[in-house]
Amino acid sequence: MGKVFYDMGFLSAAKVEQCSATDLIGQYVGHTGPKVQKKLESAMGKVLFIDEAYRLAEGHFAIEAMDELVDCMTNPKYAKKMIIILAGYDKDIDRLMSMNPGLTSRFPETVFFKHMEPGICLELLTKELQKRSDTPLDLSVLTPPSPGLESQMLGIFADLAKFESWGNGRDVIALADTMFRSLMSASVDATASLILTEDLILGTMQGMLHDRSRRNDAAGSSRASARRQGRNGQPPQQQAPSQQAPPPPNVSSETATDAGAQPPPAAEQDEKVDRQGPQSDEDSLESIFKAKRDPGVSDAVWEQLERDKHAFVAREREYNALQDEKKKEEERIKDLIRAEKAAADEVRRRQLEKKRIEAELERRRKDAELAAIEERRIKELKAQRRLKEIGRCPAGYTWIKQSVGYRCAGGSHFREDAQLGG
Repeated sequence: MGKVFYDMGFLSAAKVEQCSATDLIGQYVGHTGPKVQKKLESAMGKVLFIDEAYRLAEGHFAIEAMDELVDCMTNPKYAKKMIIILAGYDKDIDRLMSMNPGLTSRFPETVFFKHMEPGICLELLTKELQKRSDTPLDLSVLTPPSPGLESQMLGIFADLAKFESWGNGRDVIALADTMFRSLMSASVDATASLILTEDLILGTMQGMLHDRSRRNDAAGSSRASARRQGRNGQPPQQQAPSQQAPPPPNVSSETATDAGAQPPPAAEQDEKVDRQGPQSDEDSLESIFKAKRDPGVSDAVWEQLERDKHAFVAREREYNALQDEKKKEEERIKDLIRAEKAAADEVRRRQLEKKRIEAELERRRKDAELAAIEERRIKELKAQRRLKEIGRCPAGYTWIKQSVGYRCAGGSHFREDAQLGG
């Protein structure tokens, strides 16, 4: 990895500095910032690979480390002097990115690693077993496998890949280790050749499949929800639902509204949306989380809605932050132009000219990011207007975008995208 970026001219050394979130998180107040800076200094000119980066979204010191990392990435001391990679499972990384609006713009590139094909898993398993060359091992059952055995193994690999906990090569190696240990423990003659059998192969693989299935059923909640509920002192909820929003419960508009609560006038809301977009000021964003859970809203629906709220707020904050950064960049360019014109000598003028060009390129990059976000916001604005036309949330709550529609911040009212007419 380091050599790839080095050959492209991005790095001064073809090296990778690997760490975990623990290496960036301090143990007491004032310890985290210097710890993050020290790690960045050691990675100057290299690739900084942060494994299990999602842990930077868990706990006060962890969030402090994440904020320090974001801040340092724009510091001239570190900016553009290293490649930083955040690694982790898709959903965990998405949750991390939603916690700080600056992360999305500073990590614009995403690389998704698909699960290995069952055939590749079978090849890797065979190669891993063949590495045990220091012990007599008969692998004729796999070189090549019979059509029946191959079909069963490929089917189990395909079933294992359906679980979020499937670790691809790591789990294939674990299977090889388990098979080898089983052979060693069953052997009574240390000098005799160990014979791998179909029963042992299928038994080991089915054992892993059974364990993963049992743990998946007993999980009760996602990693994110479990930890968040633990911090809030709330009991565990059911396993998080898929992205497709379930239909809302039958809750009347009277029970969904707090006593005495009055929705704001339609004209006032429309004026705010027209002027500011779906949401913009910090008070409006924070008010989303003040919405009370409507009666009859299930744990699964509420958990998914909470995640969508965080994602919504993160997008809005990112947009606001980009606007602020763009304004600052424009002011900086104006200052550089004035200084460039007033420069007394040619050398100084060229130095200022170079800085101005770099600033203009940075402004153009932010313009491109803002243009992409603006396109999304225009669609969001149209959807919000359409939602008001077909029926306002009785409690006056904000509508939150979900995978296949919009749900009010209280949870009981849902409108499908198809109802909004595109």
